Amino acid sequence: MENWCKIDEAIYVALTDETYRQFAGLPYNERALKRISSMNMHNSEIFVDFFDEPRILYLSAIENIAEAKTKQLELKLHKLRREKIVSNSKYKYNNAPVNWNTWRQFNNIEYDPSVRKSVFDDLIEKTHIISPIIEKRFGIMKEVYSSMSENITPLSGYLENERLTFSELHDFVTQIGEEARKPFLNSMSLASEILGQTPDYYDDFYFFRNRIFKDLETPFIKVNPISEINRTLKSIGFDLSSISFDVEDRPGKYPSPICFFVRIPDDIRVLYKSESPYFDLQGCYHEVGHAIHATCIDNSLSYADKYKFPMGIAEIFSIFLERLTRNPLYLRTVIGITDDKLLDRLVERNKFMELYFVTFYVANSLMKMKYWTENLSIDQACVIYQQLMEKFTGFRMPGEYWMLHHILPEAIMYTPSYLLAAVRAAELEKYLLDKFGEKWWADKAAASTLKVLMSKGAAIDLSLFSDLDQDVFLKEIVDH
Repeated sequence: MENWCKIDEAIYVALTDETYRQFAGLPYNERALKRISSMNMHNSEIFVDFFDEPRILYLSAIENIAEAKTKQLELKLHKLRREKIVSNSKYKYNNAPVNWNTWRQFNNIEYDPSVRKSVFDDLIEKTHIISPIIEKRFGIMKEVYSSMSENITPLSGYLENERLTFSELHDFVTQIGEEARKPFLNSMSLASEILGQTPDYYDDFYFFRNRIFKDLETPFIKVNPISEINRTLKSIGFDLSSISFDVEDRPGKYPSPICFFVRIPDDIRVLYKSESPYFDLQGCYHEVGHAIHATCIDNSLSYADKYKFPMGIAEIFSIFLERLTRNPLYLRTVIGITDDKLLDRLVERNKFMELYFVTFYVANSLMKMKYWTENLSIDQACVIYQQLMEKFTGFRMPGEYWMLHHILPEAIMYTPSYLLAAVRAAELEKYLLDKFGEKWWADKAAASTLKVLMSKGAAIDLSLFSDLDQDVFLKEIVDH
């Protein structure tokens, strides 16, 4: 087992390093990616053939096999989305036709809604190019799971990893969605006021997370997100020397901020490209939350505990650190934003975005759960997705949109983990506030508490701060 883990870690490091280059828009070796992925599959097959414990490694091995057998399709999906999901219109970004990788940046500078709609519709229409790839890839994943000796599915593997039953997850997602749905729909008057017209389906979540703060972003233009978060964390004893940052705007770079755990805890890499001053702050803090979590993981832990923590844990500290960018006291005392009216408006608009986040990810999560439990086709998934988006967000979003999301067409599940982690991050902040006061980010004792929690990897004791009480989170954004 010890030797197997050493080999698996070496394969993981090589695969993650090359994948990082791909996502960064740097030259990368596609042949190497395929070969390393094949090695990953063979090593995982060895585990499945000879071991069934630790369970977390067994589940990971099955997922690795599924991903390795579909690596070529995943690479093709990335290439098609970059090269073929391109607008034919005259509208451009950086002197090139808008593609899905530059859509978010284009949205931030284009104020004519008819133009945004035209480009959006153009991109949506081209999803027929990638739909067969997505369907084939998920079909192969189903076959891999069904070929295992026990009754396991892609969804059941995810649920077991997250330590939840289907009913528990479905109830959690549905309840938090129902609580947020009406308040979000009621908040559309704020969005209409900001846009100057009623929002429509092409005004998606990623459009709003930039545009809704547009008139408030001037004080953030001169704020360097990396410098600010480094200063905050270093002042209370965190070591960021193992984290590297890439903020260059390359044509082939991944559209979303992302963090790569290349080798835990020694080589952690953050990628993002600028969209708007305030979102850049939020995105950077989120990814640094991932990064600092990884650097704090105890190097002496078992391979399973060090690398194989579930996504509902992986997102806790990223969302937790991002919450600082919505905290008026932190923005005033650390970032230097002293305008009370501006801070009040930031609070109001962040509530809107949190409601949008919940409703959007509830629709995403419920569709993906139905996809696996009801063996949906891609066309059926699009119909369900349109219905769920309309129910929870009020927008009659074309159902094909989910195929352009950065996670939905690639990961088995993942999206519910954002909701789980958002609740746990709110509980974690409440835990620190109760112990260390409202300026916990300036308290070395609070940092020590965080380091202990982060150090445990998959062995973290969530019960220390979390009951998965969604009311702790919802009361921040829902007015009763």
